[in-house]
Formats: sequence, structure tokens, C-alpha cells
Amino acid sequence: MIKGVVHLMKNKSRENGQALIIIAFAATGLFAFAALAIDGSMAFSNKRQSQNAADTAALAAALSYIRDNSITLSDLTTAAQNRATSNGFDNGEMSDVSVTVVDIALGSGGCPGDTAGKEITVTIVSRVNTTFARVIGRNQLSSAVTATSRGCGYYKASLFNGNAVVGLNPSTTNCSFDTGNSGSVTWQVEGSGIFSNGCAFSKNQDDVFEFIGSNCVNAVGAVSGFPDEDCINDNAASEAINYPDDVIAIMPPNPCDGTPGDVGLPPPVSGSTFTNGVFCISDLDAYNQEDIILNNATLYVTDPVFDLRFAGGGGLYGTATQGGDFDDYYMVVPYDSSLTPCPTFTSNSTQVIEWRGNGAGTFTGTILAPMACLDLRGNADQTAINSQVIGYIVGSNGNANVYVSYDPDQNHQNPVYPAITLLK
Repeated sequence: MIKGVVHLMKNKSRENGQALIIIAFAATGLFAFAALAIDGSMAFSNKRQSQNAADTAALAAALSYIRDNSITLSDLTTAAQNRATSNGFDNGEMSDVSVTVVDIALGSGGCPGDTAGKEITVTIVSRVNTTFARVIGRNQLSSAVTATSRGCGYYKASLFNGNAVVGLNPSTTNCSFDTGNSGSVTWQVEGSGIFSNGCAFSKNQDDVFEFIGSNCVNAVGAVSGFPDEDCINDNAASEAINYPDDVIAIMPPNPCDGTPGDVGLPPPVSGSTFTNGVFCISDLDAYNQEDIILNNATLYVTDPVFDLRFAGGGGLYGTATQGGDFDDYYMVVPYDSSLTPCPTFTSNSTQVIEWRGNGAGTFTGTILAPMACLDLRGNADQTAINSQVIGYIVGSNGNANVYVSYDPDQNHQNPVYPAITLLK
């Protein structure tokens, strides 16, 4: 009897010992799951916070750069680290913050407009103390995150990709660049090329086109009748201009509509010399056969219907406005939704400007007439048109020696303000 009791007590003790071992293993497992659930969620939350801190730190440094392009590397680093510190990551016991800055060189293509810039990378290594993971020997959990921003400076962008001659008509039948079907024409385009928002047509054989530079004919539609040159880019649908919306977006404000702040001036009482200002022209036909001379001035044509044909007498001369909304605009004819744009190049249209024999004249600055027919029939002097000519239909409808020399710095460019981008 006594032996039996002793045997039962030994078995009971053995079972209790086994239970303790099982409980110990179970407790360790429970702590491991608790570590995964609680400490893991703490680590995940910390990583998300550190990523947000790195993003804002990189953006803060980029913002500092575009506010002051002369800012030093040390100041950029400080700007990033200060923003990280304000978000709880301060190069202390629980986090390390490092900042690297790479220059984007002027003309490298890293920033729009080939401007200079900075690329700022912020790396944050952060640590969190564990609670339950200590049981499995992990007193801390760490993570590393990075963020890169780019700051690009202010620049100016030429209208319509800097093409010297731009036809806006999107038609594939009535070409927006058209040299007509009669007469003979010789064109020389320097510094840029011709852009047609639809098709581009040149009379076969009779026409001679010489393009000085890498650009020649760019067209959304078909190109026909031009010399067979490697730089012809036809059927380029991706380059289409959304007419008229894209045109309306770039039009300068009307300086002549009587609203407060208007800068428009009345034309001179006599003569056609315009000096220092933007002049409101309500009767463009009044200057037919006259020399129109600009000296730091712009013609803003409020006349909805005009037929200006120099026909060998008179022409355009002088220099466009320097500075302000009309910087380097020689003439602006606003878009008017109530009018029909130039229907065909050879028809009688509501807005026509025709150059003929302006051989001795020189003028500089952009002509923006998005609804007009612009007919260039001759300016033999090779300094005659230092302009960007933008119309609905542009070309030649007769005999012509046309020389266009385009320099973006002598024509209107729209400002593009500094920008910051978070890359990753």
C-alpha cells in the first residue's frame, strides 16, 4: 500500500514537471506573438513616421534652394535636419539623419529648360526600444528610410517649342503651313524650324527651303513638297496643339478692355512710330502701306477684322517691348471665339497680314495672331524678320524671298516658376 502511494506521488511530480516545461514553452510563444503584435506594430509605425519625416525634410531643403539659389550646402543640410528634428528624428540616441546634395548642372537636362538645380537625399535610421521582444533577445528594432527631392530654378520657355514659324490650324486638308500653288518662293529659316499643327505643304520644285540648324519641318499631319531632309518630322500626333485651348492659355492679358490696371495706350495722333508702351490698335487697316516703327513697344490689335497688305510699300520695323507681360511681343492679336479663323490660305479672310517687298526693313519680336492668315511674300534683306511668326495659317501665296532668323532671346518666352518634386 505504502509503495503504491509513493509510486503515485512520483508520477504526479513527473507530470507537474512536464506541465511546467509546457507552460514555459507556451509562455515564450505567447511573448513572441506579443512581441510580433506589439513591438512589430511599434516598429512599423516608427518606420512610417520616419518616412514622412524624410519626405518633408527633403522637400524643405528643396524649398530652401528655390527660394535662394545661392544657398550653401551647409544651409541646405541644416534645413533638412531641422525639419527632421521637428518631426522627432534628431541625430540622437534613437535616430541618425544624413543628408546628401547633388548638383544638377546648367544645361544637363536634369531640370526643365536646362536650368540648374539640386537633388537632395535624406536618409533616416531610427530605432525603437522593445517591450516583449526582449524575451527573445531583441532590445531594439531599427529601420532605414530615404527620400529624394529635386529643386529646379526659374526659367523661360519659348512658345510652341521655339519653332520660328507656327501654323495653328489643325486641319489635315487646309494646311496650316502652305506656300500656295502659284508663283515661286525661296525660304531660308535660321535658328529653328517650321511647325504645322496639321499638314504642311510646299509647291514642288519651284520652292527652295534652306534650314540653317538642326530643325526644319515638324508637322502633326503629312508633309509634302519640301526638300527631302532627315530632319523632317511628319505625322507627329503627340506634338499636336490643342486649338484653341492651348492658345488661350498663353495669351497675355488684354491691356485695352478698360479694367483697372490696364497698360494699353492710344496710338500716336499722327504717324506710325510707337515708343515705350503697349498700344491699343482699333483700326489696323489705317496703317496699310505705311512704315510701322516700334521702339520698345507692342501693338495690341483690338480690331477684329483687318486686311493689312503692304504690297511693296511700308512694312514692319523696330523692336518689341522689353519687360512685363508683353516682353518681346511685337504684335498680339487676341483670340476671339465669335470669329471664324482664316478658313483657307487663298480665301478672303477676316484677318490678313501680307508682307510684300519689305526688303530693307528689320524688326524683332514675336507676332502672335492665332486666327489670322500671315502671308510672307518677300523680305530679301537677310536681317528682315528676327521674329517668331505665329498664325492660324502661315506661308507664301506668291513670289517671295523670305528670310527668318529666330533667336529665342529676342522673342517672347513665358516664365516657368521654380518647382520642387519628391522623386522617391
